[in-house]
Amino acid sequence: MKILVPVDGSKHSLKAVETACEAVRLRPPSSLLLLAVNIYVGGELEEGRMVSEKLRAEAEGALSRAQAVAQENGITPHTMLVTGMSAAEEIVRAATEEGIDLIIIGSRGMAARTRFFLGGTATKVV
Repeated sequence: MKILVPVDGSKHSLKAVETACEAVRLRPPSSLLLLAVNIYVGGELEEGRMVSEKLRAEAEGALSRAQAVAQENGITPHTMLVTGMSAAEEIVRAATEEGIDLIIIGSRGMAARTRFFLGGTATKVV
């Protein structure tokens, strides 16, 4: 089974990594793919480049932290960093291209303040 966990650095996404590690252990041979989405800001202005660099660094940091959580749980994950305008679209695209069987996604992410049950990205992926 191929399992995908989108990560954004939130506690919910790190909990999803832990849950996925348990699933990998319960269903060998399974593999774990951790995915971070770098949101494309665009623009030619210096401010746009600075924001893009900051967002990329945050995505790389989220991926690194998630990888550490997986390794602490005895799983060596594959990692992927993609860039796009919509996190949900990039998650679905990666799942399709990688032949993913199961997506385990945190119920809320970094922008969860505006949702009650599922975060906006999780809702769109579902």
